[in-house]
Amino acid sequence: MNRFVARLLIGASLGLAFSLGMPARAQPSMRYELAPQLAGKDLVLASLLAGPLHTVAEPVKMDGFLGRFEIDSEFGKFRVAGANVLAVRVRELVAIKALSEVDRSAAFQEALVRSAQVPAQFLSNAFTDPSATVENVAMGVGTVLGRVGRLASTGARAVGDAASDTVAPGTRPSVSPQASDEPLPPSFTGDPFGFNKARREWAKELGIDPYTTNPVLRVLLDEAARATFAGNFAVNTTIGLVVAPLQYAASFDTVVRDSVWNTPVIDLVAQNEQKLRAMGIAGRPVRDFFRNRWFTPSLQTALVVALEQLPDVRGRESVIESAITIQGEARARSLIGAVLLIAEHHRAVTPLAKIRTSGVVVIGNTSGADLVVAADVDYLWWNADAAEFARRADLKAKRRMLLVAGVASAQAAKELERARWEVRSGLRPDPSK
Repeated sequence: MNRFVARLLIGASLGLAFSLGMPARAQPSMRYELAPQLAGKDLVLASLLAGPLHTVAEPVKMDGFLGRFEIDSEFGKFRVAGANVLAVRVRELVAIKALSEVDRSAAFQEALVRSAQVPAQFLSNAFTDPSATVENVAMGVGTVLGRVGRLASTGARAVGDAASDTVAPGTRPSVSPQASDEPLPPSFTGDPFGFNKARREWAKELGIDPYTTNPVLRVLLDEAARATFAGNFAVNTTIGLVVAPLQYAASFDTVVRDSVWNTPVIDLVAQNEQKLRAMGIAGRPVRDFFRNRWFTPSLQTALVVALEQLPDVRGRESVIESAITIQGEARARSLIGAVLLIAEHHRAVTPLAKIRTSGVVVIGNTSGADLVVAADVDYLWWNADAAEFARRADLKAKRRMLLVAGVASAQAAKELERARWEVRSGLRPDPSK
């Protein structure tokens, strides 16, 4: 692995893992830009920079090719990497406010007290009166036991895979996961008795991700789910507190939202596994992908749905292999965004024959051997890393196109065009739509 690709996976910076494959007569300029500090409006929509519940500190520093955004709100400060995560956190503030108001109500506090007395009694009733237990547990004991059985099978495979790693280290991913400075999400596998059903109901009411990594919102959502699941507190108590439904970041389309809101996590994993198998992706890579906690059930589903938008394109397994090693929500979302960028190009511009990945960047080839590279970054500027990348010779093609989700600086665009790349930037969808 060269030094640039290694850097791509370290810290919260997202390097551009694409090669410029430059001919000798078009060497890149060594006059680099200084590390930029940009006005927020140069990176994201104004609605993400200030609102009734927040402001974003100015200027925005760049960490690699991602913005480092600091959100100041009445609920504390949130420091996030990348415009994708910024969009999610800003939209979660309304949900935090709504749940904070619910939390202060006497009825909610009484439900929490009741919920503390319920677990042992509930587990007993789940087996003595299965007809009364619906997902929590109303679909009947057969379904519940089926999910328990799947969990047991998954656990057995994990033990087996761990043993095979000990005996044959070469079966493990060739690139080891790198550390992230973001807090690791909890594991959402398990829960055959339906606690997550209440969690999903609250998330749907508020228009948020039930498997959010937001440390403030996650605690409030856990409490709300517990009060509803074990304390009989009605979810629709929140009606009127949220003026309008919130929206996910652009990578979460209607299919993903409906799936994560309406499907138990165990069934969601099974559906994703089935979809990957239909793409010819199965076995150990898929199991390792599901074990990467940075790909929460929502992010996991978003990536699988994005890959479905590349039917008959070879090489989709490389995306899953990259996802195994990714650490951090910002990186996970950037990989999803890159897949969506190249899938849109495949649909609307030129069909692709195959794809592969380099870190969180997706590289596609047409049947005519043209090259398309997709990078979901905030700001592409001309620095030593970009220039080093520009000297790589493994991506040569008669026609080469670079798709950039965010903005490219004037100098970066000029240097890339000198290297005979066609640059298209500003392609990130508007997350407010």
